[in-house]
Amino acid sequence: MTNETKKIEIPVAENERNKAVENLLSLKEYFDNQLQSDQETYQAIATLGDKLGVLWNADK
Repeated sequence: MTNETKKIEIPVAENERNKAVENLLSLKEYFDNQLQSDQETYQAIATLGDKLGVLWNADK
């Protein structure tokens, strides 16, 4: 009976571990994509700021 229980528990534990790993990888991918998006946004804001600065200084 003990061997049967172990045979049942190991696949369940392994399956749960695999699900957890998949979830972590999905989260990593999400945050990597979010970081890339944020970096692009910051770059666009910086570029816009530079252009506005040039226009502001041209008016003076």
